[in-house]
Amino acid sequence: MSAVREHHLPNGLTLLCCRQAHLHSVHFGLYLKGGSLYEMKQNQGIGHLLEHLCFRGLGGLDHEALNQVQGRMGAELCGATYPEGIVFTLGALPRFFTDAVHLFRRFFTDVPWTEEQIAQEKQVVLRQLEQEEACFEDEVERRYRRTQEGAFPVMGTAESIEAMTPDTIRLWQRMVFQPQNACLCITGSFTKGMEAAAIALMSDLQNYTETPPFRQIMPLGFCCRDEHSDLVVDEEGGQAKVHLAFDIDPEVVFPLQSRVIDAVTAGNVDSLLFQELREERALVAEIESYIEETGAYQRLVITYDVRQEKLEESLRQVFTLIHRLRMYIRPVRLMLLRTQFTDNLSMMMDSAADMSEMMGWSWMAGDTSQCDLEAQSAMYDEMTVEDLLDAAQAIFRPENLTISVQKDPEVVGDLRGLLREVREMLV
Repeated sequence: MSAVREHHLPNGLTLLCCRQAHLHSVHFGLYLKGGSLYEMKQNQGIGHLLEHLCFRGLGGLDHEALNQVQGRMGAELCGATYPEGIVFTLGALPRFFTDAVHLFRRFFTDVPWTEEQIAQEKQVVLRQLEQEEACFEDEVERRYRRTQEGAFPVMGTAESIEAMTPDTIRLWQRMVFQPQNACLCITGSFTKGMEAAAIALMSDLQNYTETPPFRQIMPLGFCCRDEHSDLVVDEEGGQAKVHLAFDIDPEVVFPLQSRVIDAVTAGNVDSLLFQELREERALVAEIESYIEETGAYQRLVITYDVRQEKLEESLRQVFTLIHRLRMYIRPVRLMLLRTQFTDNLSMMMDSAADMSEMMGWSWMAGDTSQCDLEAQSAMYDEMTVEDLLDAAQAIFRPENLTISVQKDPEVVGDLRGLLREVREMLV
């Protein structure tokens, strides 16, 4: 089921290939480390600016020439910046395979951007910053990503963007866009000969630094949380917002187990919290959980909005139910989820884009075994209720927990006592 082939080229580039012969297109995903996790106060937002500049000019192609190349292939190059990296994707028909590989080679061509291109793209980013609105969820996520250097927004600030010099941009261009800092994922309809051609075309690219430039460090306080990790924001009006995050120790909990625990908790409409808080008690309109991944680190996040006057009751109910999950999980629930997750893995083979994304983020997390679908399917089959209970007890612990709440101070008073109370429910 997996069929993912992993190639480590002499220059350090990782090439992940998954042939899906029944499809009629090829999907490319280029994953590069280098986002706000690796930035500093002075250059915050530089990864996002680099992503933008690639569309202003790429390896000697100006904006117009780049559009012409995409037009000939009937394809569109897309880019996005995340805290842990920069991603470029493109889908094309198989007959344009070699053209697409040549296009991705251009990311590593040592051609600097001109001062005019830099000035123009800075203005685009500055306009984006003017339109961006700060929100509670963004602040919560930035706090989680905090390192010794700080915690910065992906786009940086107007001051940091304006202050970036061509020399600084050039330095980071050479650090980010080099083979040892990259993974190219190819999925869809291609032959072994095409795969061999891609290996040959990407093998002669050169690095600019002796060693890989970026090493992800652990978020501050990871799996060592206490009440000082919590965040309470006062905001008048609207509903209260709750964001509960549990760090997941990768040495104790396997990724597949954490995904199943997420589904049991609030990951779908059959989950415990959804059924109890929405269907039975009507405390919330919606409640959800998901696994948030930041490179090699994961946490299980539970979020919901609630009427201000029901905030304290909802927190007690949520932690009562989480405590129950540590004690008992219905065997029939595991059977249903095992089928659901296994079916999802099979369906992924029908999407080149989904396969590429899973492969790229597995590489970003430093564990490409996560994209071995055959091994994952076997692990789901072998998983027991006891395995899930062990995982739940390892995840839902007070030292893993960060509680973030946005409330109206006119309606809800001091929450410190309640937050200590609900933490103690997980001891």
